[in-house]
Amino acid sequence: MTVSTRLSRIRISRRVLLLALCFTACGSATPAQTRVFSDARDAAPAAERQLSAKTRKQVFEKVWKEIQDHYYDPAFNGVNWDEVHTRYLPLVEAAKSDSEFYALLSTMTSELHDAHTRFSSPERWKSYKKQEGVSAGFSVDEVDGKTLVTSVSSNSNAARAGVEPGMVVVSVDGKPIEEAIAELEKSRPPSSSDRATRIFVYGRLLGGSPDSTLKVGLERADGTRFDAEITRQVYSVAAEVSTDVLPSHSGYIRFDGFQPPIVKQFRQALQRFRNSPGIVIDLRRNGGGDLSVLLPIAGYFFDKKTLFAKDSTRTGKPLSEFAGVVRLPLKLYVGRAGDQIYSGPVVILVDSRSASSSEVFAAGMQDTQRAKIVGSLTCGCVLGIAKPRVMKGGGVLEMSEVLWFSPKGRKLEGSGIVPDEAVVPTVTDFQQKHDPAIAEAERVLRQMAAAERRGPRP
Repeated sequence: MTVSTRLSRIRISRRVLLLALCFTACGSATPAQTRVFSDARDAAPAAERQLSAKTRKQVFEKVWKEIQDHYYDPAFNGVNWDEVHTRYLPLVEAAKSDSEFYALLSTMTSELHDAHTRFSSPERWKSYKKQEGVSAGFSVDEVDGKTLVTSVSSNSNAARAGVEPGMVVVSVDGKPIEEAIAELEKSRPPSSSDRATRIFVYGRLLGGSPDSTLKVGLERADGTRFDAEITRQVYSVAAEVSTDVLPSHSGYIRFDGFQPPIVKQFRQALQRFRNSPGIVIDLRRNGGGDLSVLLPIAGYFFDKKTLFAKDSTRTGKPLSEFAGVVRLPLKLYVGRAGDQIYSGPVVILVDSRSASSSEVFAAGMQDTQRAKIVGSLTCGCVLGIAKPRVMKGGGVLEMSEVLWFSPKGRKLEGSGIVPDEAVVPTVTDFQQKHDPAIAEAERVLRQMAAAERRGPRP
């Protein structure tokens, strides 16, 4: 794969697909988080499950109380949590269906302006566990002030309908794109950052139920327009590693989620490139994942114990151990003698959809001077969920209990990672299938290699 074609062939991230189900910082982006699925139950079909008014109120009260007692910020991001209770209680009591009730809880948790605190209906949680997502088969982003198609899945109805990266979206379901976006922006409170809010809006813009139809008006590079009618599909959103060799002979590794299978795949890829002059790790569109995946991957780049991240909790103490899986410390260390696989120059690519664990990883590599960061400002969606809380009826609350910092103490939530070298693709780049970030990454790798050959200054 050449540098000129790589931009158009990047797969739709599993996190982009999950946005159709529930906004998670960029899809179910969980920051270096500990996820425990021990007691989560699959819900019965909606037709067989109708919660009583009493049960709905009990679930509402429990969700509100869990956040009241355990949310990482006792000031609730400036939100009056008591007032939220007063405002939502009559709405919950008036809910006419479970779907309306679950939608209310989802909206209520979004009032905290936090991309990681959310409530999932039983159906959405079941899909998450099955690593499935519903998508129109393409994603959009704001590029040069336009809503641009930036990624298209090759095996999708969108691709078959002729949708290509670089096309400008002019309408959705017959509504001008500007109007559609403005309506969605009014329907839900802002999230962790303006980038997170926009990702959520785009997810809602294209999202829908399986087999439903999306009508989208598009403009090609030559200015001609056409309408595409796309049936949304269910996709597997399991993360995977892909590799390539760049023209400079540096290794290229891409993965779109810090999920358990990635550790082995990443290790194998890194071993393949252990003698390469440099390595590019592409975390663009990587929405994050598990702490237990991040730590070993980071450790492959260090030959001694190294401080990689810091965290804080509401109490200032480490969280209790959940299900015997992971205990969150106040400082995270990676690396030890004999475990390092690659010691050469590293560049990490990021963009506004790089979130959560991706940001913790990039910040750790940047602060330890183990890698240079190339791309655009990341999501700024960096909080930790200790465990999902399963409610009666099968709905699930996920709540932020950990605030993450870089090794040097930079707060990442809301701020994101500022690249060492800023590269933002233009509309023309997408239309011409040119990836300027890859070209810049190779330049930076050559620069880093030259500095290593010169050795430390006296």
